[in-house]
Amino acid sequence: MTQKYNSGYNPAGLEERTPEGAGELAAGDLVLDILSTHDARRISVAALCRAGEVCGLRDQNVRVALNRLVRQGKIANPVRGVYTLNAGGSGLFGEVENWLRKEQRAVPWQGGWVGVVDGAVPRREKTLWRRHERALMLRGFRALGVSGLQLRPDNLHGGVPGLREDLRALGLADQATVIAVGDLSREDEQRARGLWDLAALEATYRDTLSRLERSQAGLQALPVEVAARESLLLGRAAIRSIIHDPLLPDALMGGDLRHRLIERMRDYQSEAKQLWMRVLPA
Repeated sequence: MTQKYNSGYNPAGLEERTPEGAGELAAGDLVLDILSTHDARRISVAALCRAGEVCGLRDQNVRVALNRLVRQGKIANPVRGVYTLNAGGSGLFGEVENWLRKEQRAVPWQGGWVGVVDGAVPRREKTLWRRHERALMLRGFRALGVSGLQLRPDNLHGGVPGLREDLRALGLADQATVIAVGDLSREDEQRARGLWDLAALEATYRDTLSRLERSQAGLQALPVEVAARESLLLGRAAIRSIIHDPLLPDALMGGDLRHRLIERMRDYQSEAKQLWMRVLPA
């Protein structure tokens, strides 16, 4: 079986919020990571257990995670001993597929805003609310401070109709309404432009870039299993930062750091592929 692996992000990382750079990886996260970045989207249980061994996980942990993920509909077991990613099992699959092309979603900003009115969404339904919040987070929305109103610049491809459809696919609650927002007062416009912590975003990008550069410079000097594990953990944290980027227009935040991070991660991922091809059984 020809295998190609990318170091990177997995869908569980957003759902379970595994700490970046924590050095620990849950078995379910590992399974989804390997399957979601494998070119064929299918892999043997032996290879998955080997990946677990490299990351300090026991075979039993990996097998239990496989059974749980099958029950949840996130992966499938079409042939004995082989597992595949179920693309329809998570609304986050497109995020995994498209992080390299994230910047192509943005269009020139004309100064308008997109709002989500979600005051009617029941907070007591925890699963629904968690998915709703995750959808808003993935598309860079922030609460204006007015009860039940979330905002982002209207600078994504497809405008309000496209974003409305996109948010629904990501898990936006049915009780929420997606609207165009214009003619903000001077005070509200100023508040809206300050909703994002730009300094923190830039600091995260600079730190991640620095970590990728240091890691890539030293990978070849490490034992192959150690290098593969490092590339997986750091790569998934970097891609996670890219996926969480709010894609703000240049008038609010320039995209140079994001672009540099994507390009650096593209190179880093290529090296990580080769490492994992050496580690995992064919």
